[in-house]
Amino acid sequence: MNGRAVLAIMGAMLCNTVYAAQLQVVVRIDVQRGCQLVGTTRSAGVEQLGVLDFGSGPRLDDPAGPLSAALISQRQPRLECNPDTPYQMRVDGGLHGGAGEVRYLGNATSSGKAIPYRIYADAARLIPLPVNVPVSGRVPDSGSVDLPLYGRIEPLKEIPAVGRYTDLLKVTVTW
Repeated sequence: MNGRAVLAIMGAMLCNTVYAAQLQVVVRIDVQRGCQLVGTTRSAGVEQLGVLDFGSGPRLDDPAGPLSAALISQRQPRLECNPDTPYQMRVDGGLHGGAGEVRYLGNATSSGKAIPYRIYADAARLIPLPVNVPVSGRVPDSGSVDLPLYGRIEPLKEIPAVGRYTDLLKVTVTW
């Protein structure tokens, strides 16, 4: 190979300019507030939270104290949201109405007088859930809020008629 050819090849290699560009890419996501109810089952288009079952007994005038019930559900219902999301829970007066903190269990035969009861948001039954009054809160950093319900029937002065007494409450959770 001749010397000029080698120089020409080396010169061509040295003259080839390498171009480069630095580019930027913006990466983003907009996290929006959102929640989902967990631990509920759907039945006929309505989410079922569970049952408050006071059990059975012949009398409701026991001076030893009130009857208590806790929400029976396969999984404790809870609201899962972004932390610091405001929410409200409101419980209506049920099928038999209510006022203040008192709701009523009614007998299907209507021959019996309604049985008053109260529901609460805590196991100690210190936080009452008044009829149609929203209880507000903010989702903690864990992103999860339990939605328990507890019931209490105070001892009655009158012994109720025999029969099954029921009520159906609508719980509204908004966020």
